[in-house]
Amino acid sequence: MIDQPLATRAPRPLRLRTLTPDDAEALARQAAADVDHLREHLPWAEPASDPAGAREWLQLYAARVDGRVVVVGAVDGDEIVGGAMLLHHVPSFANVELGCWVTSTVEGMGVARAVCRALIAYARAELGVERIEWRTTTVNARSRALAERLGFRHEGTLRSDYVLRGRRYDTDLLSLVGAEIDAVS
Repeated sequence: MIDQPLATRAPRPLRLRTLTPDDAEALARQAAADVDHLREHLPWAEPASDPAGAREWLQLYAARVDGRVVVVGAVDGDEIVGGAMLLHHVPSFANVELGCWVTSTVEGMGVARAVCRALIAYARAELGVERIEWRTTTVNARSRALAERLGFRHEGTLRSDYVLRGRRYDTDLLSLVGAEIDAVS
């Protein structure tokens, strides 16, 4: 379980902690309050905007379904203002994917970067990964910029790789490998 202070430029101190199905109501509140912002790039935002959908999504991480490892939240009191997840873990190859999100209330305050740095360190120390992937649609410039600020290197673009609400998007694939991971954490 992850539970630690999170250094950001947010107006109040934040904590980073593992989210569990017991956090479904808080996640649903966050998703519902900012669904227009979150749904722009995230397939789970709308279903997670009610407690049952949020619980179902969090349960996938708790049960480690399909290579999911952990989902963490940046928490302000009882409110979740962002988070990140490790997914598509393949232990035999020491690979994992990192994804993140923040609410519009803390966007630009270093929350996403701090959350990602913490999960990169966790992936290296706890999972022994040698490769961390970052995937983002080519229309999500903020996500790609964050990945590059963290040191991820662009490997290529997968054409028509991602479907969101019936529309196909190209996906940029970026990665950190070997010692590049240690340079971030």
